[in-house]
Amino acid sequence: MKRILSLIITAVFLSALSIPCGAVDTETTASRAYPGFADVAEGGASYEAIKLCYERGLMNGTSDTAFNPQGKLTVAQLVVLAARLYDLQCGGDGTVPELPDMSQPYLRFLDEDGGLIASYPAGELPHSYTGGMNPYFCLSLEEEDDSLPETCRLEIGFEGYNHIRTYQGLRQSYHSEPGTMTQGFQGTGYCFEDFDDPDGNSVFWYNTTNFTRLASAWWYPALVYLTSENKADLISDLLAPLAGENGIQDNDAHARFSSDSARRDMFAWLVSAVAGELDILNETVTVPDVNEETPKAQRILNLYQAGVLTGVDAAGNFGGDKELTRAQAAIMMARVLEPELRVRAG
Repeated sequence: MKRILSLIITAVFLSALSIPCGAVDTETTASRAYPGFADVAEGGASYEAIKLCYERGLMNGTSDTAFNPQGKLTVAQLVVLAARLYDLQCGGDGTVPELPDMSQPYLRFLDEDGGLIASYPAGELPHSYTGGMNPYFCLSLEEEDDSLPETCRLEIGFEGYNHIRTYQGLRQSYHSEPGTMTQGFQGTGYCFEDFDDPDGNSVFWYNTTNFTRLASAWWYPALVYLTSENKADLISDLLAPLAGENGIQDNDAHARFSSDSARRDMFAWLVSAVAGELDILNETVTVPDVNEETPKAQRILNLYQAGVLTGVDAAGNFGGDKELTRAQAAIMMARVLEPELRVRAG
């Protein structure tokens, strides 16, 4: 299924548009003095958040004297903001790292002594992969290949770039049953327990055709950073919400990624993913317009429980389909960075 979805994106992303980004440009200083913006009143609801985001290098003004709190942000800009926030949460200075060498191994299978069994660059996989909570990677087409050690360690991520994720695997032989889609397939590989990515996003995130076409975009390094860290999914987090009733086959979606105003839910999904585990201030929360049918509802509720989100009205409605303002983005990020700014319900 993931391979199919990757092919679908190819039809959607025909090219990348590089857009001016005075609000979220590609160069910021990690710690700098707040200049004061004429359109941000000291003591106002968003003042402390905007000030903090500027000081930490997350956001700039739209000019030397203005911030434009009610201005809108594109999805591309949200990706850059989320990448900077993630780097800060990981102890960095908020700088999006330079692109890694994409030809180096991204998946590495090692024996108990650290010797390399097999490795694969991003976009390439072993002979077979079965997802889920206990995924199976086939490394040999022999049904009983005793040359493979009984156990292995899987490392996912570019060395010197990603936060490497590791998993312990147990050798397992595989022979497909007659009448199944994989009829006649046999092999030997490894099954991994306690895998924290049952959808396989950390394995399937990179599609050479799509990412090559996006490589000239100013926001491309941030996209690679988030997707390779398994903090954003190109389809469900960024593309599908823009595609409208026609689904992700909408041929106009690639342009809208860089031009349309982004929604509140899209940024909340990213912020929740990159924030890490936040202390719970509000054990029980009720959000009138968030229910079990709301996409990624738990991510939204997590931010309410942490006091990062409070809603757009007195009832506490989330308003996920509403356009996100620059001030709202600053408030979300500032509350992640500074616990004292988080809001306790009631």
